[in-house]
Amino acid sequence: MKHIILLTFTIFSLNAMSLDETISYALEHNNALKQIDIDVKRSKEQRSIKQAQKYGRFDVIASYDHYNLSRTLVPLAPMTLASSPDGSYKVPTTKDLFSAGVSYNVILFDGFAQQNSYKISDLQYQNSFIKNKLGREELIYNVKNLYISLLTLEEQLVAQSLYTVSELRVLQKIQKQRKEGTKSKLDFLRAKNAFEASKAQESIIEANIAILRANINSILGDKEFDKTEPITIDMEKDNIKDTAGIKDLQRFKATQLNIKINEKRRKQAKSAYFPIIDFSAYYGQNFGPNDTTNTVPTTSVAPTAGSTLIDKGDWNNENVWQLGVHLKWNIFDFGSKSAKYEQSKLSYLESKLESNDVEIELKKNIITANNKIKLAKAQFYSRKSQYQLLDETEKIEQVRYDNNALTLTDLLATQANKALAKAQMINAKYEYKKAICYLEYLFEKGDK
Repeated sequence: MKHIILLTFTIFSLNAMSLDETISYALEHNNALKQIDIDVKRSKEQRSIKQAQKYGRFDVIASYDHYNLSRTLVPLAPMTLASSPDGSYKVPTTKDLFSAGVSYNVILFDGFAQQNSYKISDLQYQNSFIKNKLGREELIYNVKNLYISLLTLEEQLVAQSLYTVSELRVLQKIQKQRKEGTKSKLDFLRAKNAFEASKAQESIIEANIAILRANINSILGDKEFDKTEPITIDMEKDNIKDTAGIKDLQRFKATQLNIKINEKRRKQAKSAYFPIIDFSAYYGQNFGPNDTTNTVPTTSVAPTAGSTLIDKGDWNNENVWQLGVHLKWNIFDFGSKSAKYEQSKLSYLESKLESNDVEIELKKNIITANNKIKLAKAQFYSRKSQYQLLDETEKIEQVRYDNNALTLTDLLATQANKALAKAQMINAKYEYKKAICYLEYLFEKGDK
């Protein structure tokens, strides 16, 4: 009797969590779903990276080099020196060369590899949303499945507790009759065995309830699961769905996106057969301390003959800029390009086969779910009819047993069958609901 009181308090507790509340909490706190959300953000950033790469990059460049021999700040042609009245005496040199500037580099053509790379990242970003949607659907279905399984066991525990109480009364009655000498020891042992078997079944159900609660706790993340609330199950509603519209499901669309991704990767692999052309630009300054004092010889015919043009240690600088277009074309790599292209073709073909497999699997699962609904409904009404029959049979047999017109074995067998029919009826009712939830999961209707 204590099980009935405790379980009734559990079911109708003010702290109970409804199925919808449990789903909402799981969607907000489940760690696996949070990781999927992070994957969506990561895919978005990856797409931004690929988009930005199309426009090239600017770099600030700085360097310092020490040489064993003096260097001019910039390379000079011989005619530059010859055309100057003071020649090389006006050219500063240094062993400590500093450079600072800004460069810009961009790929002009690479066989459309960069373009395909961006398209791949965009498709992967779209696919991440689908994965997020499917992840939510799967989480919702798992919560529903566990919650309904928990309701099943809790209701079966109530029924089993009632059966245990009934068997206890039979045992107590026979124990009293044995003392009076009207019942045998064998009847007492049979009644005791039925009572102990019912208690053992209660323990099994209680253990399974504890396991289910632990599973729900793990899905909720950081919350101890509260009590359940009853749900309404309409056995008369028609929930059968056909397999039309499979190609509109996100699960199938994900496979189509995967085909497109592998198609772009195949084109990306083919781009290795084309040359790479890039453009670069640089502007900066080279500077450093003059290595030696530059004095024009007095024998020079220049107007500044005998004068000092640059003192040792004077800091000098020169502007440097350059523009360039470069081409790089791999003409032979011992079959590496060919192997990568064939590999990408195989991945493309594999993704098409996977898409077909998903379509076939979806059709099979939908048909299976529909038949589970039909089977559970049929089993419910069958077990309900059987339970009603056994309930009436038990009443009649109890009277017959009390009048010594029936053996205890027959009475206990009827009671056991009645308890079994009750458990099977409860199970069929909730299996019907599970099958409906599974069908909603397949059609991605769980996330409201």
